[in-house]
Amino acid sequence: MYGLKILYFVILIQLVARVLPFETKHRLVRQSGGQPAVTPQTPGQGQPPKGNNPPDSQPPDSGYGSIMPDLEQPVDTRGTEFIFCFTSNVNNAQPQGLQLLIGAGGPLDTNVQIEMPKLKFLLHILISHGGTEIVDIPPIAAASGTGPQNGTIWVRANRPITVHGVNSQIKSHDGFLAVPVLGLGLEYFAASYAASGLDRSQMIITGTQDFTRVTIQPIQRLQYKGRWFNIGDTILFTINRFNSVQIQAEGDLTGTRILSDKPVSVMSGTTCSLVPQQLNRCDHLVENVPPVATWGKRFSVLPFLNRTSGHVLRVLASRPNTRFYTLGQVFVLQRGGLFREFNQPVTFPMSIVSDKPVLVLQYAKGGAADRTGDPFMTIIPPVEQYVAGSVTFNSFDQSGKDSFRSFASISVTSWDLFNTFLNNEALLSHNKHKTWPQQDWMRLMKFNADYRITLGKGSHTIANPIPGARFAAIAYGFTEGTSYAFPIVYGLRRLVCTPRNTAEGEAEIDCTGAIVSGIILPSNGGADEYQPVVPDQPIVPSQGNSPGWGNFNPSQTGFARQGNGGGEAGVLFPWYTVPPWQIMQWDEEDGEDEQECYSPALMVLCLISPAVVVYLVMQILVCALMFRRPGVTMF
Repeated sequence: MYGLKILYFVILIQLVARVLPFETKHRLVRQSGGQPAVTPQTPGQGQPPKGNNPPDSQPPDSGYGSIMPDLEQPVDTRGTEFIFCFTSNVNNAQPQGLQLLIGAGGPLDTNVQIEMPKLKFLLHILISHGGTEIVDIPPIAAASGTGPQNGTIWVRANRPITVHGVNSQIKSHDGFLAVPVLGLGLEYFAASYAASGLDRSQMIITGTQDFTRVTIQPIQRLQYKGRWFNIGDTILFTINRFNSVQIQAEGDLTGTRILSDKPVSVMSGTTCSLVPQQLNRCDHLVENVPPVATWGKRFSVLPFLNRTSGHVLRVLASRPNTRFYTLGQVFVLQRGGLFREFNQPVTFPMSIVSDKPVLVLQYAKGGAADRTGDPFMTIIPPVEQYVAGSVTFNSFDQSGKDSFRSFASISVTSWDLFNTFLNNEALLSHNKHKTWPQQDWMRLMKFNADYRITLGKGSHTIANPIPGARFAAIAYGFTEGTSYAFPIVYGLRRLVCTPRNTAEGEAEIDCTGAIVSGIILPSNGGADEYQPVVPDQPIVPSQGNSPGWGNFNPSQTGFARQGNGGGEAGVLFPWYTVPPWQIMQWDEEDGEDEQECYSPALMVLCLISPAVVVYLVMQILVCALMFRRPGVTMF
């Protein structure tokens, strides 16, 4: 009888739970008109839709196993398919070695296939959970000269991996972070530098689909298939899947615009450069450039550990009349492809904010500056493209007789620095590597916090287990006479969305609804047209301390290359805390505000649960006492 009563109460509670809905989360999503609309969100929801993938992109087609990615996940540099080609190293000579550093996170083993279709190269590897693998690629795969190349590399995996490449020559190294196929786009600007002596500034365009039309708008006299093209000319050609074409120039190719009607991969850099110019010694530069649609507006730049001479910085615009704020002053870039270069002699961090998408590049100086290392080039991920979760990577430790000492710069969103781990150890426990003096390190920037640390040799994992926490990082290393660098991870969410109708015509908008450029975009079959997306949860600047890291007023002016590449003189200024134009003022309403909404079921259950528990306990006690007394019968 008592068992039936207990069963009755259990069934009653289940009926109440079924009749009355449980907790439902609602997310405030800002519509194009600026008014928030409430949409229900169920578990697993909140990722961008499949429209976040580049137009015409195809999911990886595996020749073995299952490598289909989860298209509902936000796109970043952790991917399952990569197509790219190594650029030429110093003097266009065949490099001493090419290496892929492949990192696979997660608890399961990862199958990876590396193929070079035109060189009949095929390799299968198995990476154990949370591990890395260093793969030697035949040096013949590196590009040489201008025109078509045979060394296109195709990497596929059944689970997300991170792929870094390093091009090694004697005392000439640099690395890159490969952009997965799902993160590629239709519009790029080359990132390079002035080449040294007989060396060349260069870029490689690699096709991911057949019959891809490519348009290049030179800003320097450049060479393609043995023919020279002048400024103002237009280069048109068609490439197929796995076709790679290298283009070189005597001048700086930074700002050269590349358009295509299907997604392509773009590598750019130089065979060897002096950074800054006239400062010995030169070194190889390379990066896999992200598409313009993924460029951001907020950046944190850290100086390099183990270098006392500072660094060189470039801010590259994608649209006309781009304004950016740094070092206490507003700078204007009048056209897309124009850049501004800063020679920072001081070892202080700096923040950059802009009103239109920009690409920020950081360069190490030549070894003559402080007798450490040589130049390299790396991309600084924007705050909008910080990622969640974890990433596993391998530092580049040895090349022939050169043994590198490696470091990492890690930036996280605001106070998430307290919850970010490197190799299962909290970053803030690495006391001896604290970036700034004890009394200064708490002075966080307005939208993120930063940390620099020395890396040991081998495999490393950066992780932040807090939901919604985001981070990005770069790795770099120095040895006598050479160096390397590459981003460790960053997001590839589309931040530039579909053009919309305005009073003046169609204008680009970012994914929050703000107009990116006032120009009327041409309709050229897709080169400037992007599909609408719902971006992943954006990073909203925290309401914290000043974005400055102290006041300094150095008298030394910056260095910039003058000429057709668009360089302008860079000057150092004291810090100011607030950008002086209205568009730079953020409002927390621009982010996605989550509200917890509780249904009446929870209130009912909370009220009746204590009474039910007490009743059941009393019934059990009464039953026990009655059974212990002889002669008492149950009614």
